[in-house]
Amino acid sequence: MNVGIIVEGGDDRAVYPVLIRRIDATVDGIHARECGGRRKLEDKFVVFLKQFAGNLPAFRIKKVLVIRDSDCEDPSPIERKLQRILGESRFEPPFGVSFHATKCKLESWLLADEAAINFVSNRRGGPGAIRRVEVDLENFREPDQLYRKTLSQAGLQDTEKVMREIAEQARLEVIAQHCPTFRHFTQKLTDP
Repeated sequence: MNVGIIVEGGDDRAVYPVLIRRIDATVDGIHARECGGRRKLEDKFVVFLKQFAGNLPAFRIKKVLVIRDSDCEDPSPIERKLQRILGESRFEPPFGVSFHATKCKLESWLLADEAAINFVSNRRGGPGAIRRVEVDLENFREPDQLYRKTLSQAGLQDTEKVMREIAEQARLEVIAQHCPTFRHFTQKLTDP
């Protein structure tokens, strides 16, 4: 199965495909489109859906996930707004479309499993030994700053490559334990 993702930025484009393939082994190809921020995502996602539809024979997409951060707000109104924008466009995609507002930010998920950060740190010659961050990751307002601080302590740089490596090592059940709305993302991906 091939899926499309429409995301805010480069970090999202780097990490979500890793998580998607780990969640659903039936995903063969992932076609990603980056919008350049949340406002631009709201303006551009229908255009990208139309591009996916126009290239459907080549892309063979069965589902598209439109993914945005919620910045620790209730994700439901954001998801409804995106759904409303699609409805008002009158475009009817020939594939399934799911909207997901990640509770807080992607960095919250990456912070959830300190063992993954330590593994990447040790593999890259760093000190490892990072302890679990003791905050409510789904309500902590600045997870990106905490993520950068944690990486610095682990001797890691904040790059897309490091983010991908952490996502490859993170235990999905640990992410779901510390970020319960991660299960919503998993469900949206695996639902028909």
